[in-house]
Formats: sequence, C-alpha cells, structure tokens
Amino acid sequence: MRLLVLAAAALALLGLTVTVLRPAPPPPPMVEADEPVAAPATPPPLVVVDVAGAIARPGVVRLPAGSRVLDALLAAGGMTGEADLGALNKAAVLRDGARIYVPRPGEQPPAGSMGSGAETTIDLNAASAEELDGLPGIGPATASRIVRSRTGKRFAKVEELQTRGLVTPRVLADIRDLVTVR
Repeated sequence: MRLLVLAAAALALLGLTVTVLRPAPPPPPMVEADEPVAAPATPPPLVVVDVAGAIARPGVVRLPAGSRVLDALLAAGGMTGEADLGALNKAAVLRDGARIYVPRPGEQPPAGSMGSGAETTIDLNAASAEELDGLPGIGPATASRIVRSRTGKRFAKVEELQTRGLVTPRVLADIRDLVTVR
C-alpha cells in the first residue's frame, strides 16, 4: 500500500511540475474594430437667386435648397423702408435661378418675379422685352431675340422657344409655367 501512496504522490508531483513548467497558452488574438470612416460630407444643394428692388443689398444670393423668399430677402440685407411689404409671398419656396423683386408701393414687379403677382404667366406674343428679361434664365439679348422672332411669326406653343433655338431645354423647363401663348 505504501507503494501505491508513493506512486500517487509521484504522479501528483509530476502533474504539478508539468502544469507549472508548461508554457502559458497564447493570448487570444486581438481583434481591433475599425472605426467607422465617415463619408466625406457633400455640401447641401444650393439655389441661386437674384434679389432686386427695395432691398438693402440687391444682388445674387446663394441659399440651401428648400429656402423661402423670406430667407432670400434676409440674406440680401432685408427690405428697405420704402418696400411694399404685402406685395410678396414671403413663404414661397425658392427656385434656382429665380428673380425676387421687392416693389415699392404702386410699383408693378417685372414679369416672372418670384413671390409676387407678376409671377403669373405672361403672353409670349404680347410681352415686352423688359418683361421677358425678368424671366429666370432670360437676359436682354434673349428677350430681344424672342420679340424679333414673334414679329415674323407669332408663337403657337410655348415649346417653340426651344424649337426656334431661342432658349435651352433647361431654360424652357424653368420658365414653362411662367409663360403662355394666347
């Protein structure tokens, strides 16, 4: 029996020795989580509008898409004391390339001015060059060409502005709702 106790003790000592001398298991692999990489921020889309009339600083202003006429007026320094405050719909959403004209009392805004009663449609066959010049994307030269073009042949459809080579498809899309043919 003594031999059996000695054998058990020897085995225990051997097990303890192996446990102590055995190399430690390797640490679990380190897994590093990549920090999420933020996509480069794209600037918000902008609308560019021309603010004129009874305004502190007339000119072109750039605003975030979805801005209102009031935002454009404030960006241009606000209306002057001689502005007709009730002449504009200050809550109207801005369109890129629009003109906002702040009239004085009794003054009629140019045709196509955003936020005003003048934004209603104008007749291509009767509008003056100045009225046409007030439309978004139409300058004095294009307005003169439209007047000359209708002198030879009246417009039957609004689309003739493009088919006659007077405006680009983009400009036609911008003014389509502002002009008519009577």
